[in-house]
Amino acid sequence: MSMSSPRPADTWNSGASLEGFRPLVGLALLALGACSLTFLIGLPVALTYTDQFTVLREWGITLQHLRPIHESCAFAWVFIGGVATVHLWLVQAHGPPDAAMRKRTLAMVTLWTAAGVGIVISLLSGHFTGREYLGYSPVFSVLIASGWLLFAWNFYSRVGWSLKGRPVYVIMWWVAIPLFLITYAEAHAYLLEYVSLRPLRDLAIQWKSAGAHVGSFNLLAYGSLMFVASALQGSEGYAHSRTAFAFFTVGLLNTFCNYGHHTYHLPQSAWIHWVSFIVSMLELAILAKVFLDVGKLLKGRTGATSHPVIEGFMRSATWWTFLMLTLSIVIAVPPLNVMLHGTHAISAHVMGSMVGIDSMILWAAMAYLVSRAVGADHPSLQKPSICVAVRLINVFLFSFILVYLLRGASAGWSRYAGAAATDYSEWVAMFPTLMMVFGAGLMVSVLWVLLHWICALLASKNPA
Repeated sequence: MSMSSPRPADTWNSGASLEGFRPLVGLALLALGACSLTFLIGLPVALTYTDQFTVLREWGITLQHLRPIHESCAFAWVFIGGVATVHLWLVQAHGPPDAAMRKRTLAMVTLWTAAGVGIVISLLSGHFTGREYLGYSPVFSVLIASGWLLFAWNFYSRVGWSLKGRPVYVIMWWVAIPLFLITYAEAHAYLLEYVSLRPLRDLAIQWKSAGAHVGSFNLLAYGSLMFVASALQGSEGYAHSRTAFAFFTVGLLNTFCNYGHHTYHLPQSAWIHWVSFIVSMLELAILAKVFLDVGKLLKGRTGATSHPVIEGFMRSATWWTFLMLTLSIVIAVPPLNVMLHGTHAISAHVMGSMVGIDSMILWAAMAYLVSRAVGADHPSLQKPSICVAVRLINVFLFSFILVYLLRGASAGWSRYAGAAATDYSEWVAMFPTLMMVFGAGLMVSVLWVLLHWICALLASKNPA
């Protein structure tokens, strides 16, 4: 198998017409579509907490229908966004795809689109598994895994099996691809009676596989961060640094440890939880250091082209990393974890990490991809309203997460203190309204940006 030599990180001219770019545009559109659906479906999910929920119930739609759709779209967005970024690098570093790679990419997009449509229809029809993150039928899992195998084929056929001299982001992706398949298969262990008939074993495997599964898309996202930062700076120096590889090492270790935060209620050894706590905090601390370093590198970047949207999302991810680090430390303390687990505070942490860190990184990556397709000076990347929307996303997200945290803390304290707890009924009554207002603001801000990018990609002139 012949391997083409990698090119420097940022050799494309802005808006240059690239042969074979169209399959990549299809992947990006699928990712942005999944992201849009995540926020669109989030609104009716929020409605289930309000008096307007009766309207949805009359249509036969309940939270049981909407929540797994919301989760599935969110996971699809992060995974496909990461896959699109990896393909961007493959084309950028190794040249246009050949006919076979184009066919595989088209098949991949087709399989995942079919799976997505099927999942939404089946869940709305009331076909649930009741599993966390895998609420859909295993039939669709076969389509998803098949598409992932095609992704692996695209990646390894160009990158090969040697990691010598590779930047850290390539190694992150190299590890994330098989890790996804292994943990995805493990998550389906509930189909075996040996697991399903043993509740404690089932719960332990479910959270262990889910934690490692999340770790695989974290590696995709963090690799995307390193790639885009290197591309904007015009150098891969930092992607070969000790800090970058320390981050990868600790992040990979945390992939197999982070489930311990969710299993305090299971009869497990205390050392499992302590290892999980220490490694998770170390990963977030190094991630914060990486973001600060990346920020300094971008400030020292030379060149006339401005990337306000890309850099805005990267700065946002930096601040959200610090916020989530603080929150992680709080909720990982065993007594506080017992009080807060199962409340809206945990939902706040999950959404804050998913949107504040992973999505901010991938929005920066998608913005970079759009700049490669239509030019860095395109209105979808330079328009003042887009830059304002980036700020509003942070404002509404912070308000939304804060409301969830306060609601969870009040519920946890009431559960802990019992009859002696303060009456939070007025605050509880305000929660649905505040959640709706801030959630709607977040949705509109995100969709404003995504709509511009989708239109820009659809209008791009790059040949198929």
